[in-house]
Formats: sequence, C-alpha cells, structure tokens
Amino acid sequence: MGCLCTKPPQTEQPEGEKQRPPALCCLYESNPIRKLCIYIARSRPFETFIYLAIFANCVSLAMYKPMPKGDVDETSSVLDTLEMFFIGIFWVESIVKIVAQGFMCHHGSYLRSFWNVLDFFIVIVGTLSVMKLETGGIKALRALRVLRPLKFIAGCRPLQVVMNSILMAVIPLMNVAVLIIFFIIFCAIMGMELFRGEFNHACADMHTGKIPDIYKHPCDQSQKMGFSCPESYNCVNWIGPNEGITTFNHIGLASLTVFQIITLEGWTDIMYWSNDAIGRTLPPLFYINIVIWGAFFMLNLVLGVLAGEFSKQREKIEARKEYLRKKRNDDYVKELDGYMQWVKEGERIKTNDNDMQNPKRLEDGISHSDYEVGSMISGHHKCSRFWHGLFPSMRERHIRLREYVGKIVKSKSMYWAVMFLVTMNTISVSLKWYGMPKEMNSKMKIVEFVFTFIFIVEMIIRMYGLGIENYFKSKFNTFDFIVIFASLFEQFYVYFFEGTDMGLTVFRCLRLLRLFKVTRYWTSLRNLAHALLNSLKSIVSLLFLLFLFLLIFALLGMQLFGGHFVFAEQVPRVNFDSFMNALLAVFQMLTGEDWNVIMYNAIKALGGATNYKGGICSIYFIVFMVIMNYTLLNVFLAIAVDGLADFEMMNDAEKEDEKKEEEEKERRFKELGNLDIDQDNASVDKLRSINYKKEYDDDDQLSISIDSDIESGEDDKPEYHPDNWIGPRSSQSWRSNSSTRRSNQKQGTTTPIVPFTSFFIFSPTNPLRRFCHWIVKLRHFDNFILFIILLSCIMQMLQNPKDLESDNNRFIEYLEYGVTVIFCLEMILRVIDLGFVIHPGSYLRDPWNVLDAVVVLVSILRVAVKAPTVKRLTNVMLSMRSLKSINRIKKLKNVCLCLIKSVGSILNLLLIAILLTFMFSVMGVHMLEGKFFYCTDSSKKTEEECKGQYFSFPSNDAEHRKVEERTWDQHFFRFDNVQLAMLTLFTVATFEGWPDVMTNMMDASKKDLGPIENYNPGMSIYIVVYLIVMSFFMINIFVGFVIVTFQEKGEKDNEGTMLDRNKRSCIEFSLKVKPQNKYIPNNEDGVRYKLWQIVSSSFYTNLIMFIIFINTIQLMMPYHGMSTSYATALENINSILVAIFTIDIILKLAAYGVKQYFLGGSWNVFDFVVLVGSFVDILVSSYYKKNFMMTRLVKMFRAARLIKLLNYGGEMRTLLFVFLKALKSLPHVMFLVMLTFYIYAIIGMQVFGKVEPDENQPDYTITRHNNFHSFINAMILLFRCSTGEAWHAIMRDLTPGRAYCDTSQATANSKDEETCGSYFSEMYFCSFVITSQFLVVNLFVSVIIDNFDYLTRDMSIVGLHHLNKFVRKWADFDPKATGRIKHEDVIKLLKRISPPLGLGKKCPDRVAYMRMIGMNMPLLQDGTVEFTATLFALVRTSLDIHMPTGINAVSDRNRELRQEIMNTFPVMRHRPKLLERVLPVDEPDKEVETVAKIYATLMIQKFYRHLQKKREEEFQKSQQQPLVAGLRIVHELSKPLKRQISGELDLESDDDEVNNIARKAPVPNIMKTFFSVRGKPSPRLTSRSSNKDIELCDLNNSEQSPNMLNGRVPDV
Repeated sequence: MGCLCTKPPQTEQPEGEKQRPPALCCLYESNPIRKLCIYIARSRPFETFIYLAIFANCVSLAMYKPMPKGDVDETSSVLDTLEMFFIGIFWVESIVKIVAQGFMCHHGSYLRSFWNVLDFFIVIVGTLSVMKLETGGIKALRALRVLRPLKFIAGCRPLQVVMNSILMAVIPLMNVAVLIIFFIIFCAIMGMELFRGEFNHACADMHTGKIPDIYKHPCDQSQKMGFSCPESYNCVNWIGPNEGITTFNHIGLASLTVFQIITLEGWTDIMYWSNDAIGRTLPPLFYINIVIWGAFFMLNLVLGVLAGEFSKQREKIEARKEYLRKKRNDDYVKELDGYMQWVKEGERIKTNDNDMQNPKRLEDGISHSDYEVGSMISGHHKCSRFWHGLFPSMRERHIRLREYVGKIVKSKSMYWAVMFLVTMNTISVSLKWYGMPKEMNSKMKIVEFVFTFIFIVEMIIRMYGLGIENYFKSKFNTFDFIVIFASLFEQFYVYFFEGTDMGLTVFRCLRLLRLFKVTRYWTSLRNLAHALLNSLKSIVSLLFLLFLFLLIFALLGMQLFGGHFVFAEQVPRVNFDSFMNALLAVFQMLTGEDWNVIMYNAIKALGGATNYKGGICSIYFIVFMVIMNYTLLNVFLAIAVDGLADFEMMNDAEKEDEKKEEEEKERRFKELGNLDIDQDNASVDKLRSINYKKEYDDDDQLSISIDSDIESGEDDKPEYHPDNWIGPRSSQSWRSNSSTRRSNQKQGTTTPIVPFTSFFIFSPTNPLRRFCHWIVKLRHFDNFILFIILLSCIMQMLQNPKDLESDNNRFIEYLEYGVTVIFCLEMILRVIDLGFVIHPGSYLRDPWNVLDAVVVLVSILRVAVKAPTVKRLTNVMLSMRSLKSINRIKKLKNVCLCLIKSVGSILNLLLIAILLTFMFSVMGVHMLEGKFFYCTDSSKKTEEECKGQYFSFPSNDAEHRKVEERTWDQHFFRFDNVQLAMLTLFTVATFEGWPDVMTNMMDASKKDLGPIENYNPGMSIYIVVYLIVMSFFMINIFVGFVIVTFQEKGEKDNEGTMLDRNKRSCIEFSLKVKPQNKYIPNNEDGVRYKLWQIVSSSFYTNLIMFIIFINTIQLMMPYHGMSTSYATALENINSILVAIFTIDIILKLAAYGVKQYFLGGSWNVFDFVVLVGSFVDILVSSYYKKNFMMTRLVKMFRAARLIKLLNYGGEMRTLLFVFLKALKSLPHVMFLVMLTFYIYAIIGMQVFGKVEPDENQPDYTITRHNNFHSFINAMILLFRCSTGEAWHAIMRDLTPGRAYCDTSQATANSKDEETCGSYFSEMYFCSFVITSQFLVVNLFVSVIIDNFDYLTRDMSIVGLHHLNKFVRKWADFDPKATGRIKHEDVIKLLKRISPPLGLGKKCPDRVAYMRMIGMNMPLLQDGTVEFTATLFALVRTSLDIHMPTGINAVSDRNRELRQEIMNTFPVMRHRPKLLERVLPVDEPDKEVETVAKIYATLMIQKFYRHLQKKREEEFQKSQQQPLVAGLRIVHELSKPLKRQISGELDLESDDDEVNNIARKAPVPNIMKTFFSVRGKPSPRLTSRSSNKDIELCDLNNSEQSPNMLNGRVPDV
C-alpha cells in the first residue's frame, strides 16, 4: 500500500546523486534500521499482508451487531478486543513507512502524500476510539473507524486515478454547489413565507379528539381554499406530516424539504399537502418550478462538470499515449537504422572475404550434394506415397473426416440451423407460466432435455471440427460451453435434489446476438463494445470505489442508527441492525428510491424533528446523496458519455471508409463501361430512387440544429430535383419558412410547381392548380393553420371526459365541425398542388403529409359516427393533430428529427436491453412462479386458512380495531409468466417500487403459499444484479447514447464550415452585442457627480451586498410558533432594511437621474420593483391581514432580493450569464416536452377519465389530487410520472382489477364499473416513461453539457463567458454607449482585462503594440475605433480565425472570412455594412485606414530610437565625447512625438530584445519604410536634418495624417 508513495528501488546509485535527507533527523540511508524498513515497505509480501489486514478489519466491522441502548453482546466484545490487534498492525505499517521515507520535513516524506495523511489520520482516530475514555467526543470517534476501508484507495493505483479525476473537478463543482445552495435557501425562504405553520393542522374527531389515518394530512383552518374537514370533524393543531419533519416551519426543515424535492423523491406528497393547506392555485406552480430548475437543470450541472473533466482527462491520456507511441517508434527507427547499418557493414565484409576465395568449386560442391540429398528424399516420398495409397491409415481418414466436419461447422446451413434451434429453445423456455398443466410441464422438461442433448452434440461436433484450442478461441463458443454445463448442473440439481428450476438455460438465448452478424448493426455493435472496453478499466475502478463507499456508509449507518429503529408499530424492514440490512439500505438510498423514508425513520429514532440529534443525523443522508448519487453515479454516466463519444467517432470513420469504397466502385464501374450519357443519367436517377431509404436513414448531410436557422446544403438544389421531392421533405419541406419566402418575394421569385400532372388532369399550367399553389405558398397560410391547430388543441383540453354528452362537449363538437372543414380544405389544396402519390414530390410522399391525411380522415370519421366508443377512439387519435405543428416550426422540427435519429442509432442497444430483460424475466418465472400470494391476515399462509374475519388495527390502537374479511390475493408485480415478469423488471429498472419487489422475493416461500419473512434472503442478489446490469449500466449507456447522438446530430449543420462551435458562438456574440450605457455626470464639481462617485464605488457596492446578506439572515430567522415580541422585532428589522434600500434607490435616482437609472440596466429595474413590492408587503401586512393569499404573495418580494447576490462575484456572474444563455436553447426543447405531455394527457383523459378516487383504500394512488378528470390534473399527473414518482402504482391502479368506478352516474346500459379501468394503462405508462424519462427529459442534459462545458474547458482558450467582461470594461471608456473610443484607449482597455482575452496590467507596451497590429481594426477619421470592430478583432486574434500571414494577404483573408460568416450565419447576408466595418477590404480606388499602420510605425520608431540610443552609448564609451550628429534631433523630439501619437505610453522595453529585432531589420530599410508615403520614398534623413524634415513624423497633424497613414504597414 505504502510503496506507491516511494520511488522504485535502485540497485546502483549513480555518481553525483545527492544522498537523501535523514529520516527523523537521525536515520540516514546507510543506517541498517532504515535499510530494513525500506526493504520491508517496498516488498510485495508486506503490501499483501496489509491488504489482508484491511480486509479482515472490514470483516470484523461488518460482524459487529449494534443493539438498543448501547448494549453489547459477546461477539461485539470479542471484536472490540480484536480491534486493538488491527490498530497495532496499522501502527507498525505507519512506523515502517515513516522510518523508510521520513516524517514530513523533506520532499518525498511520509506526510507529503495525501493518501499517507489519510492513513495516518485513520490510525490516530482508531487509536483514540479504542481508549477507555468515556467522553462524548471519543465515543463519537469510534464511528470514524469506518473510514479504514479508504486505505484500499491508498494502495490501489486505478482507484487513485478515478479519485484524482473526481478531485480535479472539485473546483468547478464548488461554483455549481454554491449556486445549488443558493437555490435551496431561496426556495426554502419562499416556502417559509408561503407554508410556515400551514402543515400543522389536521381533521380530528369531535368526540374522541383523535386523528384517523385517512385524515393525517393538512387541512384549511379558514375553510376557504384548502381541504375542509367533513362533518363531525374539526381542523385542530397537529404535529405535521412525518412527525413534523416535512414542514416549512423553520429554515432547517424548509431546506431539508427543498433538498428532498429536488431529489425527486416524495415531492408530490408535499405538493398535495400544500394543496390541502392553502388551495390548488400556488403549490403546483411553486413545486413544479423547483423540480424543473432544481432537479432537471441545476443538479445536472454536476453531470456537465464531470463529463467535461473526464473528457479532459481522456484527452490528456490519449496525448500521453500518442507521445509514448511516437517515442517508441522513433526509438525503433533508430535501432533499426543502426541494425541495418551493422548488417550492411557485415555484408560488405563478407563480400570482400568471398572475393578472396574460389567461388566456383564451392558452388559445384554444394550443388552436387544438394542433388544427392534431394534425390534421396524424393525417392523416400515416392515409396511412402505408394504404400499409403495402397493401405490408407486411420490417421488420414481422421484428418479427412475432421476437415469435412470443419467445413460443415463453418457452413451457413449449420449457422442458421443452430440459430433456429436456439430460437426454438428460447420459445420453449419462455412458455412456462403459473397454472401450466402438469402434463404439459413434464413434456416441456423432456423438450428441455432434448435441446440440452442437441446442444451438447453440437458442442462436441464443433470441438471435433475446429479443435479444442480453436474452439475456445471464440468467446461465443466459450460462452456456449459455460451455458451447457450450467444447464446440466441445473437439471441434475432439479432431478436428484428436487430443487427449484432456476431457468439458467435462458442464457442460451444470448447466442441470438450472433444474428447481428448478418445485419448492418454488427459493425456498430462491435464499435460499441470496443468503446466500452476502452472505458472498462475506469468503469471497474468506479464500481469498486462505489462499493467501497457503500461499505463505509453501511458501517457508519450501523454505528449511528444500529439498534435504534425500534418503534411502537414494528421494526422497519429497512434498518441498520446488521451488516446485510445496512448494505441493502444504503444500496436502496443509492438508487434514490424512498431514501426519504429511511431518513424519516432515522430522525424519529434519534428524537424526532425537535431534537438536535435528529437534525444532525440528516447530515448523514444529505452527504450520502451528494457523494453517491450526484457525484459517483454521475461519474459513471460521464464515463459512459465519454466512451460513447469514441463510439461515434469510430462509426463516422467507418462511414467515411464506406463512402470512399462506394466512390471507388463507381469510378471503376464508369471506367469499365462505355455507356451513353443519357443511359448513365437514367441509371443514376434510378439508383437514387431505389437507394433513397438507405440515404434517408444514414444521411449525414441532413441539416439538423437547434441553435440556428441555417439551411442544409440541399437548398441549392432546384425544387424539382428528385432528391427534394421525396424523402428530404421531412427535413426540408415544400412549405419553406417565412424568411425564405420573404427573400424570394424580394427577389421576385416563387417556389415552382412540381413538374408533373396532378390527378392526371391538372398540369403545371392549369389555372386551378396555380391558384391552389398560390394559396398554399402565401406568407400567412401556415400561420393560419397553426392557429387552427392551437384552437383544436384548446378544444380538446376543455372536454369533459366523464360525460361525453354534456353541454360543454356538445358545443365543442360543433366547433370541431368547422375545424374539420378547414383541415379538409387544406388537404384538398395541397393534394391538387402536389399531386396525390404517384409521382415524385406528391402529397403522400412526405411522411408529415401522411400524418396530416390520417388526422383528417379520423376527423371525418368522428363527424360521421356518433357511437361513444368511436368518439373516445377518435378523440385519442385527434390528439395527434398537434403533431402537425412540428412540420411548420423549423427549429422544433429539427429538434424532433434529432431525437428520432438518436433513437434510430441506438436500436441495437435497445434490442440488447430487451433481450437481457427477457432473460432475467424467464429466470424469475422459473424461480418465483406462484409464490407471490398473500393473505390480508398476515398470520395465515394458505388459501384454505385465509377465510373468515379478523381484527385489524389501523392506527395501532387496540380501542379502535376493525373487523375485516380475509382475502387471498396476489401482488400485482409478480413472476407468474414472462409478460408480467418483464413488466415487473421494467419498473424495477426505473428504480420505482423495487424495494417492495425485493422484499416479496425474499419472503417468497413455496408455490401457492403465503410469505414468510426472510425465507430466502439470497433472492436479493437476483434483483441487485439486475439493477447493476440494467439500471447502472444499460440505461446509463442508453441515456449517454441519447446525449451524444443528439449532440453529434446537432453539429451536422456546421460540417461545411471551418469554424468550430466555440468560434461560432464568439463571432455571433461579437456581431450582435451592443455597448452598455454607463452614466457619468458632466459637471465634476456638482453634487450629482459626488453622489455618482459614492454609488459607483466598490465600497458602496460591497456595503449594499452586505446589507442584502443581513436581509437574507433576517429572512431565515422566522419559525413557526415564535413569540409576538420576536415577530415584531423581525418586522422592525425588515422595516429598517426596507428604509436602507429606499435610501439606496433615492441616492441612485439622484446620481443617475430617473431616465438613466431605468436605462442603466435590468438590475436597477429589479431593485425598484422589489422595493415597491416591499412597501406593498408592509401595507398588506398592516391592514389586510385577513387576506391570506395576498399576504403570502407579497411576502415573496422579501425573498426576491436574494437574487441580486448572484450578481456579486465574477464566477457567479459568469455562471449566471451562461445559465441565461442556456435558456435560449431550451424553448424548442420544452415545447417538444409539452407537446409530448399534451398528447399523453388527452389520451389519458379519454381512456382513464372515469376512474374515481377511493379514500377507503390507503394504498390507492388515484386521489382527488391525482387523476385524469381534467387536463390540468392529467398534466400534473404526467409530470409526476416523468420524475419517476410512483408511476408504477398509478399504472397498477388504472387496471380493471384495481380501478374504482363511480356507479352512481352510470346509465342502465353502460358497464362503467367494468370499463373505467383498462389494461391499456401498462402500454400507456411504459411508453410514456421511455419517452419522457429516457429521451425527452435527457434533452435538458444535452443542453447543459453543451452550454456549461466552459466550467471544465481550458481557461486559456477564449470562450463566450470571457466576452461579457469586455462589454463591461468598454463602458468605462464609452459611458454614453456611442460605440467609439480613441485607439490609444484600446490598449488601456485590454490591460484592464486579464488574459486570455485581454493583456493584463503588467503587459509591456511592445506586446500591446503587436496585439494592436494583429487586431488591425478600421480607424475612423477622428482617430476612434468602433465597438463591434474592436470586439470582433479581439475574438479573431485570440482564437486565430483566418488570420493573415502577411500584409498582402489581409484583404484576401478578410474576404474569405466574410464568406464564411455569411455561410454560417445567413442573416448576415442582409447586413453587408456591418461586415464591411469589421472586415475591411482594400479597393483599387480606396485604401482603408487601420490601427495596424499607426502601431507598426510606432514600433519602428521605438526600435529605431532604442537602436540609436544603444549606438550612442557605445560611441560614448569608446570616444568619451558627446554625439553631435543630426540624429540627436530625433531623440530630442521623441517626447512630443510620443505624446501626439501614443498618448503618454511607456516606451521602455528590454534592450536585448530590441537589439535582436534590430539586427534582423537593417536601419536604412526601417527608415525608408517609416518615412514612405503611399509607397514613395521620402527625403533621406541625414545627420544634419532640419526641423522641417522632422515635421513629417507628426502623424497627429489633421491635414497630413490621412496621407501619412495610407502607406503600407511593414511585415514586422
């Protein structure tokens, strides 16, 4: 373990190497004791012994059994004694390493390694924990013994690599953590203002005063908006839900409740309690916003950071591997060159030696001997061949037979025969179900024996034909061998020991994966396996690290909560009383399922919410969720995303190779044939039409983007081109967007009609067809259709699903007639315009038009048929009408196509997931069929006993017992057949309800018997393995596929450009952003200017932020039940703070003025609105206390002031900036989410709208809050399911066996009780969960990873988050936002901005001049530069975007960049003047003035002056006489020249650098260039030049400067 921190042993010490410092200041390396310690520390047996000691110590900790009230049994006392032995071992290890390495003073010593520090700390803590001290602190240290498994990390290098990668992401994670904590506190304060004390009322019986179980939820005391108690019940005080834990009574419980909400566990119960407390208006908005912004957005920032960090680590590793590979190749080349030289030298020497001998004699001797030997061998072979032909041996027959069998084994017939047998065997295994006749069961066993025998024979034949060595080279053959022997073992176990059939033969169906070989998915599957194998090392290390932390938290849970989960009702099944129970408990918390219930039990066990111990123990659960769920599990997904990026790269590379092969085949085909050109064209067109489907599926040139309106490359094709008529209509419709039509109308062109006859009668020149085409192509036609679609959607929302014949539904039906007529007319117009289906480009050739046609036909059917069943069916179908909007909104269409293509690329992975689920379900059926029965009376175990009546105690109260009938029933999620088993396992894979399923499996005893607690605890392994394989592995890969594929498809639209994503974003920002207005009073002596100085100072800003922080503390101080004086004091503090903020705004209004204050920024407007809200809050709190809703709403203005804290600090400001930028990418994603929810909500209303709540069933999930009775309720229910909140229970309760129907409203002829539930709920909810949880919601993650990659990006690269600082600093030089500043101010501006965008404060002027020359912005007549041009030039130079290599290439590169920008951003084609300003191009009759010419001149002057100064110093040293040459005049005039040109810039620089540059540029050329005007040489400057000649250098002269600046800038 410790040897990893030391250097490897060296046998020989090189000469000159310094001796290491002594250990402990006295033990040198020559000391025998230290030599022995070094040898022991570096020895392998010692390291192995320490590993075994750590493992044994972990086992001893796991064997410890905590007991109530601190009791200790005999085993625990023995383990405490054994603890001292382990402490001694670890002390010996530490002492040996300290002696070997030194303690801490010198480099490489023991405590200089982080992992050794961790070791030493654990040893010290363990020592203190075993001391016989009774202080509370030492007792608490005993719990820290559980950190000892972390010593494994110190000794395992792969674990250290994963941990180091996580630790490297800590710094960017801290910014995210601060944002999340701020969000939690903000929502907690708002929750306190809304719900403080509202959860502490419940309905109690007037007579007994007790609260029954069905009424243990909040009630509304005011009896206005919330839940009203029924008769004989009063709304009385109550401790609150979950023993008062889930409340907003003070900031601690409120923050814990908000944290629980953003973990998406139990949040709907809290929302329903809030509905009961204050009504249904505010709570859904409050909680849904917390879930969206907290759970879907902010918590996924952690994933974005970790994915970026692992991507960086992978790039570093790949770069390191590439470097090592090149180094090995270079070494190999050097060695090979040396070897070849040695060989050549040897050949030369040998040639010289052979020339000295007689070669003829030697050749004759060799040839003669060879002839004799050859003749002897040939004679022997002839004799052998004769006898072998006469009497063929058995060995030859064996060889021939083996070759023949090998050919059979490798034949396609054998392959398909085996595939057929495997398929039949899979079907036979899956036919097992509960209730199968015994005769059929016996026959199925015989069939299984037959299949096993056949596969054994097949295995023997393969071994014989291929050979045993070659047989086991194939992984599939090895897998077959294992499965066959497992099947034999299973059948032997079942037959001789009457054991349970485990269904192990189902693993044979994995052989069906061989079918992928004959499909095009085999390459993709192979690449996927290769990419995952590349990440396998990190995944295995992460899994081991995950298990290590689970072990630590399980042991810590045993120390904290062991023996405490003892309640009056019963001991919960999930507890920490033993190691296995604790491990299952933390594993359940890892999945996030009901982790809050475990926390509630822990808090109640340690004293409840009112005891400080209960509050402290919640830290254990919060830390667990943060470390395990939101760090380590996200690391797993980050590794999957990073590995799948390699998969996409390999697929793209193979596609490129396939394209090259196809192009090569086409080229060879054209070379071979001399076909006619017309025939070639006809064949190509025919091939295009035949291969269209393949091109549509695998088309990489399809333009898909959600960030821009860029058209694909197919826009350049004419509209009558066949490629535009057929498939690509899905991505590029005939109905072009409004911007394209406007541009066409400006150019006087229109979209041509399809050049085919429509319906064989309407030619392209037919007036009716031209009229229809004109209407369809009108600018507002699509907008009108979108409006009708919206109207249709609203009508479906307003329908009453309970009563189809209601007046409301009849009125909507009449409106539906008009909508149907409009859609019919639209379809007729488009069919006449495009044709129906026969020719290319016709109506039904477009999939979106097919959808339109289906919807129209369904609408006509709905109008024609009046049956209720048909009405409901057509209403379900008409929900698809909203999909018509996708084809008319381009960005939404691009998002949808991205999603479809991402699904299409992961079909092979989906098939593997289904196959794995099928295998586990077959195993479950074989092991658990018929074992999930139970009796409502838990004491009865058989159906015969489960009869009669029994007493039940609802509230564990003996006085209020009930008499109920015993019923014998089955659990809904069971393993009676393959279909139910797959449904059960699917719900388990989504982490919903799996603890209940696992508990039922562990209690399952025998077939047709009731459960026995912990009858078979080993069944937990089955469910845990399935969760690891499916949920942690397959589903994470599935989600990673969606993310990576969505990102890859989103980048396809930019394949034709040379600009990457970062460059495009920066260029777009620089061209669109405007300068900010920063008000500065004109009169510096006035009062306004003094006030402006005060309010603009950093001290004043920090003071206001400190007061806001004080306000935050004040808002966190209220609690439920506070005294009147305490509440009055808080109100007074609030009034004082409001007064301070009022003074702040008054001062700012006086300093800026009213107009400038509100135009100065959005934060000023925000401050004013919050202040007005604070005054309204004070007024309402004083005079309108009875109006509850108004009072609570205005109090939220207090919490709104906290938002301003986000503007404080550079990192938080940058995070907020990128956060707001990411919101711009979300609208179309959210629109697609809402569209999905809308369709499912309408379907749910029509199918499940009649299912009623049933308050008498406690586990019934269809309640007054959770139902399909209205569109709003259906949307909230679906949003709940998308978060995974008990969706399986809702699905279960909507099936016919569970659904409750209200028969009071049923008619005589209807069977509502039988038809209100439907088995359609299984397909409905499973498809919704797959669509929402795995696909649509993960689009949020894609957006986050796309926009927040800057958190882990190399900060030396300019990104979008850097540019906002330039805008703020520009306002210091241009407060009025004119967009212009002096060119000399640009250098000052860049020095105020830190690199990589700016130059920094200590940047020398020489570097600043070079940067200005590179930027080369256009210079205006007044010596100023523009804001946009400066920012664009800064971005261009920082990112090296089409930078010119010489002065003559400036115009050419600017033209190229112009064209690139117009291709990337088509909107820039309409803004040519902007491109002219930022990218000037010299014309023959006009030359552009730029700042590069000024600063190049300044640099030349500067270099020349320093050169002359150097020469003057040398001359003075040599001659010791003053230099009186005419050049001194230049030196004397340097100061005024400097002031006029550069504005008092410091011209000092390094003399050596100047001399080096001066040596490269001769003085005459520099002078000639400096004094040239438009390329013409100026008069020669002599040593006696007059002042008149020097006046040519006055570049600031307004009359001469234009001529002076037109000269070409030298290439410095």
